[in-house]
Amino acid sequence: MQKRSCAVFGILLLTALAPAAEAGLVNQIPSCYAASHYSFASAPPQRLLYVLIDQAGALSPALQKSVIDNINHALGPATKFVIAEFSRTSTHHYLRVLFTGIIESPMSAAERNNVPMNSLGGFNDCMRGQAGYALRMADTTAQRVLQSATGAANQPNDILYSLKTVAPVIAQDTAPEKVLFLVTDGFENSSFANFGAGVPNPAQMLQRARAQRLLTNFGGARVFVLGAGISR
Repeated sequence: MQKRSCAVFGILLLTALAPAAEAGLVNQIPSCYAASHYSFASAPPQRLLYVLIDQAGALSPALQKSVIDNINHALGPATKFVIAEFSRTSTHHYLRVLFTGIIESPMSAAERNNVPMNSLGGFNDCMRGQAGYALRMADTTAQRVLQSATGAANQPNDILYSLKTVAPVIAQDTAPEKVLFLVTDGFENSSFANFGAGVPNPAQMLQRARAQRLLTNFGGARVFVLGAGISR
C-alpha cells in the first residue's frame, strides 16, 4: 500500500501541472486521501494564504528572499494558498492567478482508527510528499514573478483595481483564517492615478478611491504588505 500511494501521488503530479490558461481555477495539488482510496476526504482548509505580487515593482535579492521566507513560514497543514500576479503589460493579463493549492489536513484520531494499519505508512509518506511539493510550487511560482519584475516607472500598474478584483474571492472563502500577502511598492499608474506625475495627496487619493468605489471588503482577512515605499 505504501508503494501504491506514493506511485499514485507521483502520477497525479503529472496531471496537476495544468497549462497557464487553466492554472489557479482548481486545486492543483493531488489529494492523498483520494490516492489512498479512503471513503472520507480531508477536512476543509483552516487557513487561506493569498499571495498577490506586483509584477511592475522590482525587489532587491534580499527582499525577494524575504517574500519566499514569509510564504514558507505561512504554509502548513490545512492551508489553501494562491499565488497571483498583476500589472503585466500584455493585453488582458492585468491580474492572473498562477497556482492554487491545498495542503490537506491530517487525519483525525477517529479516522485513523477506521483505516487499515498497513495503509497509514503510505498515506503518511504521501502527506510529506504533498507538503514538499506545495512548498516547491509556491516558491518557484513566486520566484518566477519576482525575477521577471521590470521596475519600469512608466509601466501600467493598477493596484487598487487588482485588490478590488481579489477581495470578493478572499471574502467568500470559508477558511476561518485568511491572509492577503501583498508584494508591491505601491506605485499606482492607472486611470485612477499616476504617482509618477507628482507627490500624491493622501486625503485626495482616499476621497477619489471612495468615489470610484475602489475600496473593498476582504472579509476579515489580515493584510500584510512587503515592498511599499521602494522608489523606482
